[in-house]
Amino acid sequence: MNKDQIIRINKRSFFTVCAVLLALILFAYLLAFLLPKGYYPVDADGNVFSDQYTPLPGKGYSFLNLLTAPFRLFATEDGLTVIVIAVFLIAVSGAFNVMDKTKGIGSIIGYLIEKYRDKKYLLMYLIILFFMLFGALFGIFEESVTLLPIIIMLALSLGWDTFTGLGMCLMAAGFGFSTALTNPFSVGLASEKMGVNLFAGFGYRVVIFASMYLLLCLYLRRHVKKIEADPESSLTYKEDQEKKSKFGEISFNTIDRRVLRVYAGFFTAIVLIIIGAALIPALSGYSIPILAAAFLIGAFVCGLLVGRRAGEIGKIFLSGVLGVLPAVVMIVLAGTIKFVLEDARILATIIEKISALFTGTSPVVGILFIYFVILVVEFFIGSASAKVVLIIPIIKVLVAKLAISPKIAILAFIFGDGYNDLIYPTNPVLLIALGIAGFSYAKWAKKTIGLQLLVLIITALFLVIGYYIGY
Repeated sequence: MNKDQIIRINKRSFFTVCAVLLALILFAYLLAFLLPKGYYPVDADGNVFSDQYTPLPGKGYSFLNLLTAPFRLFATEDGLTVIVIAVFLIAVSGAFNVMDKTKGIGSIIGYLIEKYRDKKYLLMYLIILFFMLFGALFGIFEESVTLLPIIIMLALSLGWDTFTGLGMCLMAAGFGFSTALTNPFSVGLASEKMGVNLFAGFGYRVVIFASMYLLLCLYLRRHVKKIEADPESSLTYKEDQEKKSKFGEISFNTIDRRVLRVYAGFFTAIVLIIIGAALIPALSGYSIPILAAAFLIGAFVCGLLVGRRAGEIGKIFLSGVLGVLPAVVMIVLAGTIKFVLEDARILATIIEKISALFTGTSPVVGILFIYFVILVVEFFIGSASAKVVLIIPIIKVLVAKLAISPKIAILAFIFGDGYNDLIYPTNPVLLIALGIAGFSYAKWAKKTIGLQLLVLIITALFLVIGYYIGY
């Protein structure tokens, strides 16, 4: 593997994640022999009748079906999603390699360092706010990966580490997605299915957004203070030194202003595309393919504008692509877990058995149980829109039984839907981001588990408080 690729999958990270995912696939296979089969009826329009669980005779799952599951996945809608994500990753990695080799990244980072040389903490807070707002307002999470390499290099140039870059970009987008001020993919769809106005309870969500923003800022500030005091305490100290050595010292005085203008225009266009795809309903489902095309075309156009030949740009682009091909394997394995559960006809059984635990509980316990159910389902079904179709009908019934507000149930849904995208190894966006950063999943889990537990406690408290204030 070419070590000069700006985006490349770390070998240790690749094998660690693959081992975890294979273990989860085998666990899903084992569950097929322990749980009875069942399903929820689906009509011609794709509506799931979650209150009509239908058991099926028999247990078990063919070993041949298990072996062929990763391949049969591609014949499903999830398989199409895997292909789209893979193409997106390939386009982004190739484009960033072109940007790196044409000094685009160095130019942008050099400009930001010069502008915020004495205000680097302010810059960190602004970047966190930028990504959190994009996630909270527009439902942007996976799209944040497109800017991850440049945020990581910015963090390194400011004397911080790779984890800081991941925190300012990926973690901030995930926190924003989960607070869901107007996120169309979670609170938007859930409100529509529950028959609740999107802006019902908006003020409380703003309070939650501000609280989680403060939490993330304090968390990352504490981390960077530690790194500044002792750089070798970073989990990626050696790797970061190699990255900085390859990237070289950035000086604003040596920046090519033409290159800076070209790539500043390119990223402005990318941001506008992201906003447009989020605001225009007809485009919202195609944001990833549109961004992939934008990066593919943009890489070649920008390369030509800064004086490189088309053939040279093509070689640089392909070199960048080679560095992330292992990520495709990880994405396929992550998708296979859900496929095995569905193919074995036990996913509906798992949801039904968990839902049965609600019977006879108090409203507060019921709200927390709804949160728990979403946390479990999120492990297998990362898509917010897919969970809305499957779970909201169940929640609707529980809301009536427990005499709780639909707003608090929706809040439990958006909490369970988002934060765990940043810890579950079945989430392809997390795997891609960690692969790009060269940050192993084991290190990530160890570093963030404390924050995740704190978030779990805080969000549970917000649910309980919400119930008692009549939310």
